[in-house]
Amino acid sequence: MTQIVRKTKVVSISIPPKTAAKLDEVRKKKGQSRSAFITSLIEKEVEDERWETIYKWGRETAKKFKITSEDDIDRILHEED
Repeated sequence: MTQIVRKTKVVSISIPPKTAAKLDEVRKKKGQSRSAFITSLIEKEVEDERWETIYKWGRETAKKFKITSEDDIDRILHEED
């Protein structure tokens, strides 16, 4: 007997009826299933968190090197050691 390996995991959630209606309205406009739409929302959230980490690092680096403009970056890149 051949066993089929599932590539997805079933997750059950409960949401208010109005939210479910909004979910269906939006996902239909995008031509996605509920699963595909919710998966895309989660992936977007993970990506947003990743970019926020990058922006935070950039802000900290800018403060450390007193970078306030593109001219400052150019100056730092062309400084001689």
